[in-house]
Amino acid sequence: MFKTLTLGAIPALVLAAGLASPALAAPTPACADAVREVQTAWNAMYPMAMQQDGHQGIADALRLAKEACNSGDVVKTQQYLNVVRSHLAMPRHPAPHDL
Repeated sequence: MFKTLTLGAIPALVLAAGLASPALAAPTPACADAVREVQTAWNAMYPMAMQQDGHQGIADALRLAKEACNSGDVVKTQQYLNVVRSHLAMPRHPAPHDL
């Protein structure tokens, strides 16, 4: 009985202690929706996946936003998405710490 309890409790303790890898964390729905919205606008403006010259920095900001979203960092995600939004003439969304 103790062996079963211990083996079942280990994953819960690892998650509670925050020892689980951030890569295993699923992105929050709001974060994923925001990335999808900006990605759709990006694809509409640059249908040929244009990432050369002056647009490389914006494409990098979109990539970094996706990575931050996947790691669960909503503040960083919104900051990077706001860079892309300003380039696409979309309204900015406040990051949670800006509210």
